[in-house]
Amino acid sequence: MKDKYGRTINYIRISITDRCNLRCRYCMPQGASFVPQEDPLTDQEIQQVCRAAARMGISRVKITGGEPLLREGCAELVGMLKRLPGIRQVTMTTNGILLHQYLLQLLANGLDAVNISLDTLSENTYAQMTGKPQLSRVLANIRLAGQAGLSVKLNCVLLKGVNDKEWHELAALTQKMPVDVRFIEMMPIGYGREYTPVSNEMLLKELYRIYPDLETDRRIHGNGPAVYYRIKDAQGSIGLISAIGRLKPCLCFADSVDLGAVLRGNMPEEKKQEALCQAFCQALADKPRMHRFEVPGAVTEQAQMVQIGG
Repeated sequence: MKDKYGRTINYIRISITDRCNLRCRYCMPQGASFVPQEDPLTDQEIQQVCRAAARMGISRVKITGGEPLLREGCAELVGMLKRLPGIRQVTMTTNGILLHQYLLQLLANGLDAVNISLDTLSENTYAQMTGKPQLSRVLANIRLAGQAGLSVKLNCVLLKGVNDKEWHELAALTQKMPVDVRFIEMMPIGYGREYTPVSNEMLLKELYRIYPDLETDRRIHGNGPAVYYRIKDAQGSIGLISAIGRLKPCLCFADSVDLGAVLRGNMPEEKKQEALCQAFCQALADKPRMHRFEVPGAVTEQAQMVQIGG
């Protein structure tokens, strides 16, 4: 499946809940309200969406939230999707707090890889950024996931005046553990507009200053837009990423396609699959060449990150 710019699209992210057990300052701080949940998509409806996506050429699925492990039956949903014809890979983004409780179930259902949010290695800063003193639990679960054979990536968002001095310590984790550490520029969506991000351009200059033998890593690391680099003899790599019942072509813009109306329409299953495929074609036609986060006034998405599963 290709978009109008000739790009091959074979990857989809699915937010299965907006609930979270943390209150990260840039995503859903204390006092933030949840999205109304009168009619969330069921596991079977999500499976229908992915079946249609696979027919259109999607082969890789990322499960996100909120915190996806708060959704009852999350591990079983992973298995439902992994068993669909054409779906070759199912991965998950999580804050890692509940991973030890569900790790065996996730592995049994075929989870291929996990992305774990880790913005700091300081107990105090972690509690300050997330609202919960859970750093030791997250670090333990990162080790558990690696020991279990899962491919592990760590997602780090650096904010000036908060954790921006820790980038070196976080990057050095790739020398100690077989993990990829990905620095993600803060997107100016929702609460993220209130913080000053750390640019990846500056970060890359600092990486080359401290590690003059830093190499570009051209191996395939996953489905996302990260550009990877590797410290000599490191076990993992460093990635740089420049910045609900609806299908979004781009996080920057409010445009989306309503899948719920199709799923709950009064039509036979085969017709429903055809309509879902048409919805994917519409989203593909609407997909812009690139985001415009850096252009003042260009962002039209007004929802919080937790509401759209970014």
